[in-house]
Amino acid sequence: LRARYLIACERIPEAMALIKSCINHPDISKDLYFHQALFTCLYMSPLEDQLFQEVLTDCKSGIEIICNTEKEGKTTLALQLCESFLVPQLQNGDMYCIWDLIFIWSKLQLKSNPSKQVFVDQCYQLLRIATNVRVIFPFMKVIKDEVGEDGLQICVEICGCALQLDLREDPNMKSLIYKAIAHFLPNDLEILRICALSIFFLERTLESYYTVEHLYKCADEEYNECASSVQNRVRFELLPILKKGLFFDPEFWNFLMIKQNCLALLGDKA
Repeated sequence: LRARYLIACERIPEAMALIKSCINHPDISKDLYFHQALFTCLYMSPLEDQLFQEVLTDCKSGIEIICNTEKEGKTTLALQLCESFLVPQLQNGDMYCIWDLIFIWSKLQLKSNPSKQVFVDQCYQLLRIATNVRVIFPFMKVIKDEVGEDGLQICVEICGCALQLDLREDPNMKSLIYKAIAHFLPNDLEILRICALSIFFLERTLESYYTVEHLYKCADEEYNECASSVQNRVRFELLPILKKGLFFDPEFWNFLMIKQNCLALLGDKA
């Protein structure tokens, strides 16, 4: 109660002294309120820059603090707290609680500023500092959910950028990106075929071969820009990126040749 009173009166140095004493106590420190109150004091003080250094190591506790802060109507502080947990996770490549943090961050960011363009720009800024390419998936999820139709094209562009990274040590991740592109563009037969072949080259499984076979048995279709989910520019930029993962250009091979080469790659499984 005393800590709440001091914060309400904006007697921040006294409040911080009391709260830090409570945090240092072995029993009282278990109450997350005091950790939350410390962040509130830092936010209200000239020492606001210390906020990132004062973060708790446990993200689950941090998420609870963020949610409690938001419930009190302190959206700006909750957003800054969320970023103070999220940014180190992105920089360290740590996926612990990352889906929850990105989801909460997206809601707070849009509540703080409803502009969809600002939201996308902020997503790109956070993606630039990420060291683990797997974070593209939670970011694509929130972009697709929050931005609407334009979000799908942004997700495709993010996949294209990710494929240009050096993923030779992580073929599973590369395969997931191809699968994501196929999911985003289910009506583009050419893209689907290239993604299926690329996935087969990475996985060399019967299941992935059957997908290739099914797609090549479908009747050829002319690409219809008007019916596409993405702009022609994005598709034009994506095609050469996708083809880099192929052992051959399927445009110059009929299905019989593709089948023979795929079966050769399957080896004994064929």
